[in-house]
Amino acid sequence: MAAAEIKPLLTRADLPLDAIAEICRRWEVVEMAIDTTESRPPPSPPEWLDRSPFELVDLYLIVDFGPGKRRFGAKKHHFNVVDDLYELLGSRVWICDKEILENLVSYGQEGTQRILDVRDVIYAAG
Repeated sequence: MAAAEIKPLLTRADLPLDAIAEICRRWEVVEMAIDTTESRPPPSPPEWLDRSPFELVDLYLIVDFGPGKRRFGAKKHHFNVVDDLYELLGSRVWICDKEILENLVSYGQEGTQRILDVRDVIYAAG
């Protein structure tokens, strides 16, 4: 089996920021940032899995949906943002809720504060 081609993750320079801002306003996103701590993992999935699902992710984001709109998968707006970004970029996006990361920091989760500190904010509601 040939090794899978590993492409770089998307960065700020690759993104149509005005169009992303429109998606954020449509779904009432308070803040959207690139998670700069993520890097493309090597293509070495477990034997039972054909490929690592993270190989399919092209952009890791940290999103603040505002009060009362957190929890991955619990609200349709999360999937609407992912769908709209996929349609715009033609790339797969992974979203982590900023409030969940902030809760991990408050519980003493090591390393999580660094993720928040080095994120690259690409949209902030004005």
